[in-house]
Amino acid sequence: MALWALAASGCGASRVFAPSDGRIVGGEASDGWGSGAQAGSGQAGDAGASDAQAGGEVGAGAEVPGALPACSGMCDSATPDYPTVSGYGGQGNVTMYTTSASNGGACNYGSTDVLYFAADNVDGAPGDGQGQWQGGRICGQCAKVTVMTSYGPQSVLIRIMDKCPDGYCGMDLGGVAPAQVMLDGFGRYNGSWAFVSCAGHAEVFDGPTSLFVLAGASAYYARVQIRNPPAAVTGLLWSDSAGGSGTLAWADDPENSFEVPASILQSNAASVTVVASFSDDSASTVVTSPTQLATGDASYQMN
Repeated sequence: MALWALAASGCGASRVFAPSDGRIVGGEASDGWGSGAQAGSGQAGDAGASDAQAGGEVGAGAEVPGALPACSGMCDSATPDYPTVSGYGGQGNVTMYTTSASNGGACNYGSTDVLYFAADNVDGAPGDGQGQWQGGRICGQCAKVTVMTSYGPQSVLIRIMDKCPDGYCGMDLGGVAPAQVMLDGFGRYNGSWAFVSCAGHAEVFDGPTSLFVLAGASAYYARVQIRNPPAAVTGLLWSDSAGGSGTLAWADDPENSFEVPASILQSNAASVTVVASFSDDSASTVVTSPTQLATGDASYQMN
């Protein structure tokens, strides 16, 4: 059952971002954050491998791009192009922008220790906003990215933590991920990516899955997000000890956050339970209080 779907009016099927109908896969379930990880880097496949081959078994009926063209010679100067995307991944240019840990990206996770990450595409055509970013709703999702090199296709698993700065960008790699796959040198490669679960991949975590209250919170205003999720967040449900319940609305500002209404922040309820749903069909829960939700720069581990 699909937990969420994002599609723009007038957007062709190849541009729809709707992860998933229960087929976001990859990684093994973990009862501790990042436990049992196996690095998803440097794994070469057969030349011309498709996203389904690169990203694991996406499932029957999955809409993945076709096979990538083989590359000969130096493969780090691909022709700039806009990506083709679906609800299961995409195909297009794979580039790089830093070799440092993720710090201050558009997902608003702040300074992290994550070294396997990427910025995701914003546009599917010049200025159309029909890429997979969608205001940060893709934040936290993991993907297996494959690039075509003169040594054959090379793959690495990353977490999406930022957005691309320009249109000619499918996935923009950061940390140690570029060096794992860009064997012809840092540059622009033809590549593909398939969405997978982050569960079981310690390299994309720097702590447990947590509800984080962003800076600036008060009894009148608060924004929250989920950090170190197993996949993209599809929704936040809340209920309190006084019998109230509802859904936290997605906030456009800042990106990758949900709005906590003043009615919750000013409630006399002793506790507020928040349940996060994710695109891999998993869920996490935390019990907080109105006072805690009104306190910025605070983190609460989820179970």
